[in-house]
Amino acid sequence: MSNRAKCYPWLVLAVIVMLAPYGIRTGVKASAQNDSTAGKSAKKDKQNKKDKADRSDQAGNEGQNNKSDKKKVLSQSEIKGRPLLWQDPGDIAGRDLYYGIGGKENAPDLSAKFTFMGRDKSGTSEKIYVKDSNDKEWIVKFGPEARPETAATRIVWAVGYHVDRDYFVRSVHIEGRGGFEARNVRFKQRHSGFKEEGLWTWEANPFLGTRELNGLKVLMALLNNWDLKYDNNKIARPDKKSGEHDEAIFYVADLGATFGTTGSLARKLIPIGDPPAGSKGDPAGFAKQPFIDGVKNGTVRFHYKGKDPSALQGVPVEHARWMGGLLAQISDKQLTDAFRAAGWGDADVTTLTGVVRGRIQQLQNLK
Repeated sequence: MSNRAKCYPWLVLAVIVMLAPYGIRTGVKASAQNDSTAGKSAKKDKQNKKDKADRSDQAGNEGQNNKSDKKKVLSQSEIKGRPLLWQDPGDIAGRDLYYGIGGKENAPDLSAKFTFMGRDKSGTSEKIYVKDSNDKEWIVKFGPEARPETAATRIVWAVGYHVDRDYFVRSVHIEGRGGFEARNVRFKQRHSGFKEEGLWTWEANPFLGTRELNGLKVLMALLNNWDLKYDNNKIARPDKKSGEHDEAIFYVADLGATFGTTGSLARKLIPIGDPPAGSKGDPAGFAKQPFIDGVKNGTVRFHYKGKDPSALQGVPVEHARWMGGLLAQISDKQLTDAFRAAGWGDADVTTLTGVVRGRIQQLQNLK
C-alpha cells in the first residue's frame, strides 16, 4: 500500500473531527429553532384556549351575575320604578278565590302536552321547569308546600297584595326523562308579565311604619308562615310586554310554609343548618295553635315561633284592625273556594275555613 493510501483514512477522520462541532452546533441551532417554533405554537394554542375559556367564563359569569342579581337585597338607590306594596283591592267580596290572581284563563290546560325542561335548584322543595304545547312555561313544585301555597296566595291577593300565579294540580303527565306522572303539585306560571329584580328585607324597605307593611305582617302571622327569611321577599317590575306602569312591586313570593304550626323541636335540637321551624299544610296543627297572645304598649303580640320572629314585632293595634276589616270582607264561600282550589278534602276545608274566620274576628276585636 502506498503512503498516500495509508494517509487517506486519517485525512477523512480529521475532516470529520473538524466538522463535528459545526454539525453539532447546527443541529442544536436547528433543534432550538424547532423547539422555539413548537414552543411558540404551543404557547399560542394555550393562549387561544385561555382566551376562549375566559370568554366562556365571562359569558357564564354574566349569566350567573344575572341570576345572583335576583338574589341580592336592593338598596333604595338600586330600586327602579315607584315602590309598591299594596293596592286597593276594590270589591273584595267579588274576587275569585278559586282561580286567584291569574284567573281561569291562565290556569294550566291539562289537555295540553307538558314537557320536562330542567330542574330548578333553588329552595328546599323539589321543583322542575316544564313547557306545555300552548307555549306556556311553568315551575312545578312537589311536596307538602303545594296545597298551602296555593291557598295562601288567594287570601293574600284578596286583600290587595301581589302574589305569583299559582295553581294546584292533582295529576298530570309530563313528557321527558321517560315520561312520568306528577301528582298533587303546584304549577307556577313563568313569564307572567313581571320580571324579578332583587330582594327586600322586613327591616329595611320603603314602607317601614306603614299600615300596608304591618298589614302584610299580620297576614303572615294569620297564615302561620314560619319561613320569613328575606330570600322569599321579591321585588318585581312589569315587563315591557305587559303594558303596566313602571313600578317596583314588593311581595312575598314563597308562601309554602303556611297553614301548619310554627316552632319545631328539630330547630331547637339542631343548632346548625336551617331545619324547618314548623309544619306545612297541617290543618289540625293550624287549628290547635294560638294566634294572638295579647297586646303590649299598643302593639300586638303574635304567638309566632317561626324564623325571624322580630319581623312580626311592633304591629300597632290599629293596623292589625285595619287588616282585620279587609279580611272580614272575604266570605266563607270565598275561603272555601281558596282551600278547595288547593286540593283539600271537605273536612280539612271546613277546619281551615273555621280557623281563618276565627282569627279574622280576633283581629277585629283587638283593643
